[in-house]
Amino acid sequence: MNPFEKMVAWLPHTGLYLPNVDNGPAADKLRRDSLLLADEQVDKLYPFLPNKITSDYSRFVIDLERYLDNSKEPMAQKGMGYLYNRLIDGTPFDRSIFGDDFYFTEYYKHKHAQLKQAIERIGEGAILLDLHSFNPFPLTCDMDKRPNRPDICLGFNEDDTTFDDSILQALKEHFEDNGFKVAFNTPFSGAMTADTQIKYKSLMIEINKKCYLENHVLKKDVYDFSAILREALQLLQS
Repeated sequence: MNPFEKMVAWLPHTGLYLPNVDNGPAADKLRRDSLLLADEQVDKLYPFLPNKITSDYSRFVIDLERYLDNSKEPMAQKGMGYLYNRLIDGTPFDRSIFGDDFYFTEYYKHKHAQLKQAIERIGEGAILLDLHSFNPFPLTCDMDKRPNRPDICLGFNEDDTTFDDSILQALKEHFEDNGFKVAFNTPFSGAMTADTQIKYKSLMIEINKKCYLENHVLKKDVYDFSAILREALQLLQS
C-alpha cells in the first residue's frame, strides 16, 4: 500500500493560465505578478503524492484558497479576494478580460467539492496537505512584512484538525536537522479546511522559493530536497 494514500494534496496556486490576455505593458505586469504570486513548480517537490488537486488558472483569475464570502476574507479589502481585481502593488486591473465571473465562481465550487469528495473517499484519518511556496522577501500585498523569512513555514488551525504538538515538533526538528530554518504560522498561518463531517487532520507546508528555485528553474539538488519532504510527511502517520 502506498504510504501516502491517506493524504490529499491541495495545490491551488500552481497554475499560471490567464485567459484572453494579449500583449502590452498592462498584460506584462499581470503576467509578472502572476508568476511572482504563483506556487511555482511546487508540485514537482511532491511526486510521491498520489492524490493531488490543482488549478490550471492563475490565482489572479480565481484564488481557490480564499473564502467565497468576501466579508470573511481579509484580502478582499486589498482587491485580492477569491476574484482579484488588483495587482500586487494595489493597481486596479480589468478582470472582465478573463470572461464571466460566474464561470470562475462555479469552478471554485467544483474544486472545493472535489476536495470534499477526496477526503470522504479516504474516510476518517485522512490528511489534508495545504501545499504552497513563498517569496524570500515580503511583497506589498503580504500581511506579514517582517524580513528574514524562514525556509519552511508550517501552518495549522487551532481546532480539531491540528496535529498533536509532538508531531509538529518532530516535523520541525526533522527540517532543522537537515539545515532548514522553520517557523510555525509565520509568515503565513492556518491550513486549508474542507466542508465535511469526516474527521481529518490538516497541515499547511509553505516552502521558501530560494530552497528549490534559482531564476525560476528547479535547483540541481531538488531531488534531495524532495526526499527530505517525503521523510517529513511520513512522520505525520506516526
